[in-house]
Amino acid sequence: MAQTKKYDVITHYLKTNGGSQVTLTFTQIDELLFPSSGLPKTARTEKDWWANDYRHPEKGAYGWLNASYEVVSINLAKEFIVFNKLVKSSWLI
Repeated sequence: MAQTKKYDVITHYLKTNGGSQVTLTFTQIDELLFPSSGLPKTARTEKDWWANDYRHPEKGAYGWLNASYEVVSINLAKEFIVFNKLVKSSWLI
């Protein structure tokens, strides 16, 4: 069995609940996905935490990238994130 990573819950949530666009508030993410720990403080204060970047597994990117989503909007002041479903081109197999 594959080792569960901290942000696999994001992958699962987006795969099972996502449409073409998903907007989540930080409070929703805390309550739905990380009820025991909440989001890391850096996710609330640094836009870089939400970068669509596989190279930093300590951040959450692989959680949404593995679900075929990308972050398209970050509002730290109002505490919400918008994910869009990645559309695969027909020529990509």
